[in-house]
Amino acid sequence: MSPWKSDEERLSRYFNYVERVLEKMRLKAPQHLKSQVEAIVDNAKRYYEDAKYYAKLGDYPTSYVCVAYCEGLLDCLKHLGLIGVEEGAVVERKKVMVAGVFDIIHPGHTFLISRAAELGDVIVVVARDSTVQRLKGRRPVVPEEQRLEVVKNIKGVKEAVLGNEGEDMLKIVEMIKPDIIMLGPNQNFDEAKLKKDLEERGLKVEVVRLRELYEAHKLCSTTKIIKEILSREDLQKLAAEPDHHVSR
Repeated sequence: MSPWKSDEERLSRYFNYVERVLEKMRLKAPQHLKSQVEAIVDNAKRYYEDAKYYAKLGDYPTSYVCVAYCEGLLDCLKHLGLIGVEEGAVVERKKVMVAGVFDIIHPGHTFLISRAAELGDVIVVVARDSTVQRLKGRRPVVPEEQRLEVVKNIKGVKEAVLGNEGEDMLKIVEMIKPDIIMLGPNQNFDEAKLKKDLEERGLKVEVVRLRELYEAHKLCSTTKIIKEILSREDLQKLAAEPDHHVSR
């Protein structure tokens, strides 16, 4: 059974957040910026009304986009100190941890992160080179620091960190203290055992698995991408050529 709620329920959480902000906010902008801030708030409200409209039509992707624009505008104003929100009006977003190798980034990775972002702020743990070598018997194609840099720039990632060296894979969980751990469909973990191990360390963490396997494109796994490269004669010839770096 999928752990995911329906689109209506997921959108309802976004709508509740926006409604609380719009109801409890107050302008803090200086007089010379007041009209501009009011115009931005008005645009945010319009996006929110559009989101509700498209949700009623069953056009959930468009509804998500509209409410995300609305939320983004309000969050920017709040962080810039141009609006204030009454304490307790906004529920703090949960911390969602996702872990993996993220060797050759593909749509399956971005799909997992986008789904995790629906539950809260996403913190990605990128596996160390030594951990991949120990568990998979091979080094990653891309070194850990480069994998980390790429993951940090994926849309929906709040923060990304390297995992710990050694065999204690739960040590990083103790450091991050997430509210939720999101497992990918192919990650080899027993959810019940993982939750029990976390509880034994005094960690109350919800463990959910994304059941939906992303298969919209042919090359949606690192293994498939590597096999495709190895099977291509033109790429084998390219690999045999000298590597020229051209500065522009």
